[in-house]
Amino acid sequence: MNFKRIKIISLFSGIYITCLLPFSAFASADYSSWQKILGLYLKDGLVNYSAVKDDSALLKGVVSQLENVKKEKYDRWSQDEKKAFWINAYNIEAIKLIVDHYPLKRSLGLQAIRYPASSIQQIPDVWNKEALTILGKKVSLNYIENEILRKEFQDPRIHFSIVCASLGCPVLRDEPYVFDQLASQLNDQVSKFVQDTKKARYDSRSNTLYISPIFKWFKEDFEQVGGIVTFVKKYMPSDIKLSDDAKIQWMDYDWSLNE
Repeated sequence: MNFKRIKIISLFSGIYITCLLPFSAFASADYSSWQKILGLYLKDGLVNYSAVKDDSALLKGVVSQLENVKKEKYDRWSQDEKKAFWINAYNIEAIKLIVDHYPLKRSLGLQAIRYPASSIQQIPDVWNKEALTILGKKVSLNYIENEILRKEFQDPRIHFSIVCASLGCPVLRDEPYVFDQLASQLNDQVSKFVQDTKKARYDSRSNTLYISPIFKWFKEDFEQVGGIVTFVKKYMPSDIKLSDDAKIQWMDYDWSLNE
């Protein structure tokens, strides 16, 4: 557990006592309802959306805990606390959007035909829908990802922690992200992603890295840390000798619902 040092000052004696209190006593958001949702309705990265919809009181509790965080409290948090908070917020909003439109149905128009009938992409303008109000502002998935997580934290590992309710996404983690475990949680998410052969694999004979288009969509984020191959090498199993000059081929992205 992390601790914060505080001073208790006596106005009469001029003496102060230094003591340690758990850091969480000062700050972190309450993710207890979110943990219940994950514990009850998530298995092997798949969500039982029907059951989540039926348990509307619990989902309302998740949203309430998130939306009740005050800006004064948020402003006192460390960078890792803020980053964990917004990752959780993205994943919660994605699930809320699915539940709000569940069961999903194919939309009208040519765009909808490109995606499975059961896909987040069937929700019109889903990326810009403002389904949550956080710190007094209505926010969408696009806003959380691009205006908060990418812009403020500049950590490419976030792309393997935020889950847009699709099988091509990273696997939804069975626990909330928390500041004092965030580094290990993010590293674990990247490792799981690049070691899933449906999302990344290396053919040494052709020196080709077949990889998820997530790396293409956010290429600039990976260039800031040495490029895609350099980034991936850190998380590949030790027995895979990924060449620095490997060619890259983009794999298909599965937009089917992670149900």
